[in-house]
Amino acid sequence: MAVTRTRSSTWLRSIPWIGILAAIAIVQMIREQPFDAVVFGVAAVALALDATGRMPAGRRPSLPLTALILAAAVVAVVLVLAPRHGVVAAIAVGVVGLVAVPLAWLAPARGAAADDARRRIRIRRAAIGWACVVVVMCLVELWSFLMGRMTTEAQGQHPAISELLDPALDDPIGRAAFVAAWLALGVLLLTRGRRSRDA
Repeated sequence: MAVTRTRSSTWLRSIPWIGILAAIAIVQMIREQPFDAVVFGVAAVALALDATGRMPAGRRPSLPLTALILAAAVVAVVLVLAPRHGVVAAIAVGVVGLVAVPLAWLAPARGAAADDARRRIRIRRAAIGWACVVVVMCLVELWSFLMGRMTTEAQGQHPAISELLDPALDDPIGRAAFVAAWLALGVLLLTRGRRSRDA
């Protein structure tokens, strides 16, 4: 009975995220971006399976901070030097995703009960914050997409977020800054809870 209640609670907490991912996948299909649609669709299905207890569970292995920083630095150099939208950049981003997603999916190693409770509170707060950011960005993208489809002239008046970032990312300094921020955030998310475990 307790397991059933826990799974029901997990499912209810996951519904907003599943809905967000599914909505993004649908929009990507409308935009005729099949690869993006598949990525977000698979993520929605995986999250639904996880919420119902059908995904393999496990504990995250120890993540040495030095090794993560060195790996991020290597990826950063590749992404800054490789041509945008090229095969090398695509492979580098793909490798990051294939490594980071399973690590992020696994639960961190358990510490004391009090540490676990504090960690769950921090993760819940972070989830709410990230949900707000994701929802706002999705609404902005959806608004720009819908308004841009009205007329040919409207497309230039309602650019997507990626189009607004293109000038900065085409510049080597801007690209380096974006890559550094992106990878630093990834390392931070993968090492969350380290202080409470090491304390």
